[in-house]
Amino acid sequence: MLQKFRPVLRRSLSACMIAAPCALGALGIFPAPVAHAAPPVKIMVIEPMSGPQSSTMEASAKNLQYAVKRDNDAGGVLGSKIDLQFCDDKFSPKDGKDCLDRAIGSDTHFVMQGIGANVTLTLVDAIEKYNARNPGKELILINWAGLDEEMTGKYCSFWHFRTDGHIGMKMKAAVLSLDPSVKRVYLINMDYSMGQNADAATRRLLKQYRPDIQIVGSELHPPNRVQDFTPYVAKIKAAKPDVILTANIGTDLSRLIRAGNDIGLDARWYTVYASQHGQVTTIGAKGVGKVYQASDSIMSMNNPVIDKLVEQSRADGYGDFESVRLYRGYLFLTDAIRDAKTTQPLAVAKAIEKTTVSIGDYKATMRASDHQAQLPMNLSVVTADAKFKQEGTPWGFKLLKSFPAAEMTEPTDCKMKRPPGA
Repeated sequence: MLQKFRPVLRRSLSACMIAAPCALGALGIFPAPVAHAAPPVKIMVIEPMSGPQSSTMEASAKNLQYAVKRDNDAGGVLGSKIDLQFCDDKFSPKDGKDCLDRAIGSDTHFVMQGIGANVTLTLVDAIEKYNARNPGKELILINWAGLDEEMTGKYCSFWHFRTDGHIGMKMKAAVLSLDPSVKRVYLINMDYSMGQNADAATRRLLKQYRPDIQIVGSELHPPNRVQDFTPYVAKIKAAKPDVILTANIGTDLSRLIRAGNDIGLDARWYTVYASQHGQVTTIGAKGVGKVYQASDSIMSMNNPVIDKLVEQSRADGYGDFESVRLYRGYLFLTDAIRDAKTTQPLAVAKAIEKTTVSIGDYKATMRASDHQAQLPMNLSVVTADAKFKQEGTPWGFKLLKSFPAAEMTEPTDCKMKRPPGA
């Protein structure tokens, strides 16, 4: 019986060799070909997933996972699903570099990182060196929260993009927001690169915009080590400031403010990270009307698109959509991939340089000369009448004033070395 069909089989195979593809399955010989899914777009998030800063990042990670889910449910990016990976850097440059090596080993070309400027600077340097040795296999770093001014200044890199404002831009918003009655301020920051930069930037901006204000004290404390800030806030209380300016993050912010509450410190706090996940719970009722934040975004932005994100995130079980800054970093990357119509790193990097991210009427534009996003800054305060309360508390952050991107822009001394073809 098989003899009878051999001439047919030979003719069919010959036709397949000339005009592929063919459906051998129709002959009952082989299974029909299966359409293969496009390879995923891999993104590695390098952040402290353990240790003192981990609670903040675990909640922020849910915001990013929700954004990725929305994209993947809609078909992904360029027909490819997003493969989101997380690597724990433990707030350590060494562990951050180990995570980067893991990204390289897994053929991942897009990295997101932001918590820990010490880690960010290590990654910028390592990526610059790796990319110079491996053309065509480059990595891109999306820095969504590392705030050192020098990252887009003397350490600027073609492969690094900061999608948030730097600490100078945020402290500029804080200083410009101080009312005329403020005459005495105290500076307290973590003793690592970003905290040192915050201290220097605040001094510079006070001298430039509010020379009438006296700095009555300043402190740089060990990061992630202070369990009880009572000795620090006792010194602050003795100095009698009207306002305390700090760029502290995570537990080093919540413990600081809580210690101030405990000893009855009567001063306003001007922060850059008080709306982070977990902070409002710790700040509590004593922070209402006293804890301010100068930042790129909050949940209650009077923006219908952000309102919808917050509402849907809660409804879908992903919690408070607080980290708009992390979402914006993701949008800079994925919008650029769509515009470039490829995931080839050089083409994507060139596309990011031309990208403006829009979330409703909130816009951020990448400045090509130094890869520093240009965006508005806002002042907000802890209050009971914010539209969106945080973490199940009766409080949230309410928008008080906005500064347009043109007013927040700062000059740069970046002398970027561009790779061939860029």
